[in-house]
Amino acid sequence: MGIPCRKTDYNLQVRTMKFIFSLLLIICCLYSEAQIYTTKHFKIFHSSLDDRNIKEIADSLEINYTRIIISLQSRELPVINIYFYSDASNFRDGVKSWARNLPLWTTGLTRGDSAIHIISPDAPNQDYKEMIKSTIHEFAHCVSRYINNTIANNPRWLWEAIAIYESNQKPDPRQVSYLVNQKPPALSELNDWSDTAIYDVGYFIAEYLVLSKGNAVLNALIKNNGNIKQTLNIDDAAFTKQWFVFVKKKYGI
Repeated sequence: MGIPCRKTDYNLQVRTMKFIFSLLLIICCLYSEAQIYTTKHFKIFHSSLDDRNIKEIADSLEINYTRIIISLQSRELPVINIYFYSDASNFRDGVKSWARNLPLWTTGLTRGDSAIHIISPDAPNQDYKEMIKSTIHEFAHCVSRYINNTIANNPRWLWEAIAIYESNQKPDPRQVSYLVNQKPPALSELNDWSDTAIYDVGYFIAEYLVLSKGNAVLNALIKNNGNIKQTLNIDDAAFTKQWFVFVKKKYGI
């Protein structure tokens, strides 16, 4: 025969069960509209907002999956969970417990190498095609993290340059005033969180590396956290000069 529970223990158990039930009820309410679209490499958590375009979005991710892991010389990743948010406010609320003080321009984040949290391409006030590219951008971050789990923003210039290049987020360098004025930013500037210049020049840095050194150099830089001296046997200043000479010659600035 078991030992009888004291009344205080019983009351504590009842309160605990009520709390768990309430928490589960809240979770069910929050995710009552959630739907899951599954492909070979992705599991996309979305709402009815995305119903019309979810296949096209998923197909875009699958089309780019093999290209990016080959480009970065990675093995296949675990299935990637993608969480779409209906607008910027819900996105920030959804990630605030683990990603605080986000810059205003942030529309997506990775969590580890197998989860992406991002504003839906179908969200109001978002450019549909650009947000698909942004989702591919975040996937490229996942691949980088899978190769080296210390690479996230370490260094920022490499972290973003690779994702921008692999998602084809290519600006016109002739519209970037400081490039036209022959003043390319130093790597230290590109690592500054308050500076958005990496989004202007990241594509061209990665393009220079791939076209002049081959894809293997991206993998090497990911693995050694952007150690230019070790990888290319030059210092940061010489590297900046080299990629800018490439941009001037190719794009006529």
